Amino acid sequence: MQHIRPGRQSARRKVSLTCGALPPSGARGLKPPSLAACALAVLLSPCLASANEDDDGGVRTNTARLLTTDAAEVIDAPVLGLQRTALPLFAGLAVDTSMYANALLAPNVGLRWAMAASPHRVVLGARYTHFVGASVYSDVVTSGADTPALQRFEPELSGPSFYGVYGLSLGPVLVQGEARYGLYTSDYLSFTGALAFNFAGHWSVVGEAGVRVKGGSTLRAAAGIRYGGEHFGLGVGATYVDMSDPALPGESLPVLPVVDLSWSFR
Repeated sequence: MQHIRPGRQSARRKVSLTCGALPPSGARGLKPPSLAACALAVLLSPCLASANEDDDGGVRTNTARLLTTDAAEVIDAPVLGLQRTALPLFAGLAVDTSMYANALLAPNVGLRWAMAASPHRVVLGARYTHFVGASVYSDVVTSGADTPALQRFEPELSGPSFYGVYGLSLGPVLVQGEARYGLYTSDYLSFTGALAFNFAGHWSVVGEAGVRVKGGSTLRAAAGIRYGGEHFGLGVGATYVDMSDPALPGESLPVLPVVDLSWSFR
């Protein structure tokens, strides 16, 4: 007769209990997990999958931003950042805002959903921006205008925007594509591809390239580096925008710097 120690028998019974499975015969006093607990585990699985993949050496940004585009990444913890400040809710949903836009008199709020299933990443988001600095911007333009004909200039940048991202996380490499549509006074539609490579620790090099097929300049590009540590996040680079603006000397600004600082409350 084979003797089993009580401690080992108890451990075996615990291992055999899984979500939705019944306890083995003879195990009294043990109840299967509730359906609510199983549903909660399913809902949280995208976030858990993302966290595990990031720990394995993949690209992580903390703010789910690359340089000028959204990163195919689940926001799994509250984050305070310049490009994005976000609060995760449940099932991959998060509420976010851009501190940069808020500082430029364009308060905004967005809702973002993300899912990570093995190498596949999917992101859907929407944002509404209300520009309250039109009069300030108009004063800057008209005061420095060379022609007296320009008496008033008030841009209208209020409205909703929508975006979607699909990415593949292949070990240290993240490949993704983003589509973004904004409905302002003149609506725009852009498509941008991005490649990020985690070359050391939490450091990643990022490259972006795309086109704006409706509204504004046609070509877009950016390059830089990202650091996504356990708490601190950093992004530094440059982006080609080829933007014409009457408030700028020479009315042209081909390149803009990209700087992002963040802190994740993990």
